[in-house]
Amino acid sequence: MSRPGTERGFTLIEALITIIVISAALAGILLALNLNISRSAGPMIRTQAYSIASSYLDEIMAKSYSPLPNPPGRQNYNDVDDYNGLVNTGAVNQFGQPLPGLGAYTVKVTVTATTLQGAAAKRITVTVTHGGFAVVLSAYRLAITP
Repeated sequence: MSRPGTERGFTLIEALITIIVISAALAGILLALNLNISRSAGPMIRTQAYSIASSYLDEIMAKSYSPLPNPPGRQNYNDVDDYNGLVNTGAVNQFGQPLPGLGAYTVKVTVTATTLQGAAAKRITVTVTHGGFAVVLSAYRLAITP
């Protein structure tokens, strides 16, 4: 049996202060984890947006420089100018089929005539947006003369 006045333990005030300090530390840790988790999707979204823009640009660059007659529809586009003003809400392939999981992206294409070191050229700009950011890729398509 212990003597009166020599018992050890926490008082109610000490226990409450300990709980408050631990709660504040835990809240700070959880806040940091939450910020880290919420931002971890950003690099994946940027990578997907870049891949979409690159795919569209590759498709367009493979087309003819000179305007050619063609029936409507992206699957029938046969020259660079056909893509001017193209807007897809949700990434789609060249046949108009939506790409699974990429419906939140918006793709816009502009084609402008210009000159590049004195040669006729067309500047192709593909902009892919998702949420608050955009990926913009541009390339020049030159007229090739034999």
